[in-house]
Amino acid sequence: MVRVSVIVPVYKAERYLDICLDSIINQSFQDFEILCINDGSPDNCINILRQYANSDKRIKIFSQKNTGFATAKNLGINYAKGEFIIFVDGNDFLSPVALERMCNNITEHMSDFSFSYIYQQFPKSVTLLEKPNIKEFTQKFSTPFFNEQELDAEFYLKFVQNTKSKIYRKNFIKEFLFVEDLAFEDIPFFANCYLNADRISFDIAPLYFYRQFENSPIYEETKKYLDIFKINDITTKIFEKKGKLDKYKTSLLVSQMENTLLNIMSATGIVKRKMFDKMQETYKNLDFSSYDLNVLKRKNIYYAFQEILNKDYQFYKRFESKVKNDK
Repeated sequence: MVRVSVIVPVYKAERYLDICLDSIINQSFQDFEILCINDGSPDNCINILRQYANSDKRIKIFSQKNTGFATAKNLGINYAKGEFIIFVDGNDFLSPVALERMCNNITEHMSDFSFSYIYQQFPKSVTLLEKPNIKEFTQKFSTPFFNEQELDAEFYLKFVQNTKSKIYRKNFIKEFLFVEDLAFEDIPFFANCYLNADRISFDIAPLYFYRQFENSPIYEETKKYLDIFKINDITTKIFEKKGKLDKYKTSLLVSQMENTLLNIMSATGIVKRKMFDKMQETYKNLDFSSYDLNVLKRKNIYYAFQEILNKDYQFYKRFESKVKNDK
């Protein structure tokens, strides 16, 4: 049995796939397997994977038709033999000590999952994605571990709600598989892990390099942006089932409004219009006074929604143009 299973979903990653695989193979920690899930990638990824698998027996290739990263990740979990699981997207890469530090962290603190910080790799620069704020976060704890019961609801908004730079116990996450056939599958998965973990540990070192694209190859089919509304509903039900909706009601609304607006701004063509209409349908009759207005009024997204709700699409397009120009 290996200690760590590294699951690599692969789709249109031929330009950077060798960098990704090299960063895993050359880790300071070597007790791992690499499960590469080829999600029907139409480029040269499968040939690159075969070349690497021929030279390193720890690499195993699984192929599926293009059904999305949720299915790919679930397949990887199903075949994983490791005690711990790490996900690395085929365009991203790891620090040389990532597996060693992450494995040591989750083992030492006996946590259900652990996270470290992330570098964002832009075409011409690298920046630290400091979520949560390191100074604010570390001052809150006398130990490098916690669970959600120790945090107020607003702290949920401070986390990166995806699988990047996290390590999980397989026995813990096998109960929380990814929602298939939808984009943004990481959001409900993170909610399940966050709410159900007895212990979450962290390492302030940045160990994961997240490659940023102007247009993500994963969501190039722009209609996928509409999935965010279904994902929001699924995530709300997770909080409700866990009995945590009252605590997180306002923070969850803020998170979902942010996700909605971000994806409307990223969508193009007729899908942008459909998303705008769906946003109006979802939020225009919402009674914001039933939420914690003290929290809402600290959030820019609340004022953005006050400005665009119940306005027409042309008004929204002018609003979006202004926001983008102000960046």
